[in-house]
Amino acid sequence: MNVALWVSATAALALGFLLALALPLFRRRERRLLLQLNNAREETERLKLQFETIRARAAQLHEQLSAADRQARLSNQLTTLGQFTAGFLHEFNNPLAIVAGRIEVLLEERKEDASLCADLQHMLKETRYMGNVARTLLQALRHERGEEAFTAPVPAEVLRDAVAALGPSAEKQRARIIVEAPEVPPVDLPDHVVGEVVRGLISNALAALQGREDGAIWLRLEPYRTPGSKVVLRVEDNGPGVPETIRERLFEPFISQSPGRERLGLGLFLAASLMDTYDGRLRYETRDGGGASFVIEMPPARFTHGQPYHWFVKGSA
Repeated sequence: MNVALWVSATAALALGFLLALALPLFRRRERRLLLQLNNAREETERLKLQFETIRARAAQLHEQLSAADRQARLSNQLTTLGQFTAGFLHEFNNPLAIVAGRIEVLLEERKEDASLCADLQHMLKETRYMGNVARTLLQALRHERGEEAFTAPVPAEVLRDAVAALGPSAEKQRARIIVEAPEVPPVDLPDHVVGEVVRGLISNALAALQGREDGAIWLRLEPYRTPGSKVVLRVEDNGPGVPETIRERLFEPFISQSPGRERLGLGLFLAASLMDTYDGRLRYETRDGGGASFVIEMPPARFTHGQPYHWFVKGSA
């Protein structure tokens, strides 16, 4: 029995000794494994960060490539459109000049018929307007400012002419055109350029208001208070507005993705190009209460004898 106890005690001592020897080895092994695990975690985080950087760079390059592709397609479209427009204008202007010439002859031949002459004068005015539109269309595509001399137009008069031209269309679809025209300076753009932009915006608004019973379009000149600042005109409607998905590309050509705004795209591109050519600006805002608001900013004409001096003197009211 004593022998058995001795053997057990000896075995226990031997086991304890072995454990005492093995424990530091296990601890060193554990520290080594923990260090390797930490290193692995750090490497994983580093690789993850590199992956995120690569992914962000790839997304940036993809966006740049898409933008370059859009720009290349746009340039090709504009080149094609410019070539087509140049040929079209040549064919368009010849018969238009013949029509204008014939109207002038009729005005002379029928000068005693006041009613007919009034209609012919209106037809001649619109015919000349069409010729100006054709000319400025090509200018907009080429971003070229016309060299023709012009008298600075009064914005209120341009609005009156636009309403006279498009009023019947508005009445036909029971839409109201409301003009708010406080006194502002004449603007440094040809009247047909301003008229073309305004008419285009009114036409777009009428298209957006199709089928709406209470459709309304507002032509609002902002009161002119700061000498030398831009003359601001807002063309607003209470239609569906422009979807947020196309607002960033609204003034690019061939953008037409919105029900109720099918005519948006090339017309707005040309209008914005014309305004930019003449140191103006066209931009879009959402309208309070719903709808669309297109803001036209036009440079005021230089001071002339017939214009109120206080519009051009800094600090004057």
